[in-house]
Amino acid sequence: MKTKKIISIIAVLAIAAAVLAGCSKKDPTVPDGMKLASDPELATYTFYVPESWSIDTQNASTRAYCSGTDRSFIMVMTGEMQYTDSTVDDWWESGLSELKALYQNFELSVEGEETELSGAAAKKYVYSGDFDGTSFKYTQVAAIKSGVIYIITYGATADRWDGHLDEVASMISNFRFGK
Repeated sequence: MKTKKIISIIAVLAIAAAVLAGCSKKDPTVPDGMKLASDPELATYTFYVPESWSIDTQNASTRAYCSGTDRSFIMVMTGEMQYTDSTVDDWWESGLSELKALYQNFELSVEGEETELSGAAAKKYVYSGDFDGTSFKYTQVAAIKSGVIYIITYGATADRWDGHLDEVASMISNFRFGK
């Protein structure tokens, strides 16, 4: 399935997947309308997704899909930075050529826009391209904390991408470093 192949290639950008997802335990700190997606036993972060989204527990990252018919997804991946002075820009540049090779009509619409992730300085990237005859669009928000890069990736077919932006913004704003 082409979506799985694309996700696998994005995983290369994320350096190494180090966490398993899937715990959906409720607690009083869970934002309204959301459920816990990150596994508190394994993850070094807390990540929530809308209650209607399906959490994928068979992957080495926290990942959730909108539905069986809408495979728009969001995932959190982490990885140790190779060098202590590495930056988010270094991470992005290290994988950019792979993205350009993977997608026809690759277009980068936002590159390194400054933002925040759980209070830490972060960068945002938005790009699109065609793969196997289908147009896709992605947003990635990445930050480095204590030598670990945290990457949140939202991806969807181009025709569905805009439809989830409010949910994605809520998921990113509710992301927290730590358990």
